[in-house]
Amino acid sequence: MSQKEVLPTTLRIRFGNVVKNILVLLISLILVLGICEIILRVYNPLGFRIKGNKIILPVNKKEIIYHEGSGKLDRVVVHQSNSLGFRGPEPPGNFADWLTIVTVGGSTTECYDLPEDKTWPHQLEERLHHGFRRTWVNNAGFCGYSTFGNIILVRDFMVKLNPKVLIFLVGINDLGVSAAREYDTRLKSLNFRSLERMLASLANYSELAAASLNIYRYYFPKSVMAVAARDMGERDLKSYSNLEVTLDRKQAIKQLHREKYLKPFGERIQELIALSREHGMEPVFLTQPALYGQGVDDLTGINLATLRVTPDMNGDLGWEVLELYNDVVRQRGREAGVLVIDLAREMPKNSAYYYDLMHYTNGGAALVADIVAAHLTPFLAKKFPAYYQGSASPAPAIP
Repeated sequence: MSQKEVLPTTLRIRFGNVVKNILVLLISLILVLGICEIILRVYNPLGFRIKGNKIILPVNKKEIIYHEGSGKLDRVVVHQSNSLGFRGPEPPGNFADWLTIVTVGGSTTECYDLPEDKTWPHQLEERLHHGFRRTWVNNAGFCGYSTFGNIILVRDFMVKLNPKVLIFLVGINDLGVSAAREYDTRLKSLNFRSLERMLASLANYSELAAASLNIYRYYFPKSVMAVAARDMGERDLKSYSNLEVTLDRKQAIKQLHREKYLKPFGERIQELIALSREHGMEPVFLTQPALYGQGVDDLTGINLATLRVTPDMNGDLGWEVLELYNDVVRQRGREAGVLVIDLAREMPKNSAYYYDLMHYTNGGAALVADIVAAHLTPFLAKKFPAYYQGSASPAPAIP
């Protein structure tokens, strides 16, 4: 065999070996992915609440949370869901005969790091028991959910459950979120325009894709405040750096939210109102409070206006932006004749009530329950007089 004949033969052999190795790797990868898919279908220990773009409720799930070295949070917290997938008591058998209330929102509603009996929805139920008979309250707040997720929750679960009242605490997870966001919307068909869209499409059919999508969204959140909500746990105000923002920069950021995000947010609020009322559920909205903003924290003496709350916003600007969203809730509520409890303005900016910039301590949750109960009691007494026993909730004592 000549040298000219040997060279092509050698190349063919090498090429064949490369192809075989690639095929072996592909087959091995497919086998590994297949095994992972089977394992996750049989037993999924990850506990994600989103499958693709569909909400999966954590039915009868119990978690034990340890807060090491915590000063404001209980050291051990039991977080438990009922047969509906919510926090709170089991639904009564004669459900239609009770004054049934469900709270809907993100982590500031769920109160993930607080014990069951210290969340503000639980304490709200205790306060309402003084003035109403046969009252049942459940907590359907889920960390990270925006109004997109709230709409899906109402459509897929609340319409079937049909409580008499839905209380929405919204705003913080909608900051910087446009109508194009796909975190908590459904995808009907396969979409390969981006990694997230591809995973969201495949997640409707694959547990592995669903897990991968949740991990991707954890590390690459879209909401302006999602990082703060993701990294839950107590945080000392002294650990925040300061940020100065020029007047021009403040105006530019606020204008961006006005032009791009507020109108779609208002439309989603309107959809929640219409969807609730269409199915005989009375909507109530709470504006979103936060620790940051103008003023000095009474507990630490720290200036809350200059704290860096996002990479490009300090406390002063962050509060002004959040208030733009709260104003939308106020306006839509007035237009629709919906009760809006202005929690944002009534909650004091005091770190005794917060364990970070937005999540409540036990005392903070108790104060939220006081404020909500004080406004909700006369509303419920008028709307549902058959349940009212005539003992009004006392007005909240705000420091």
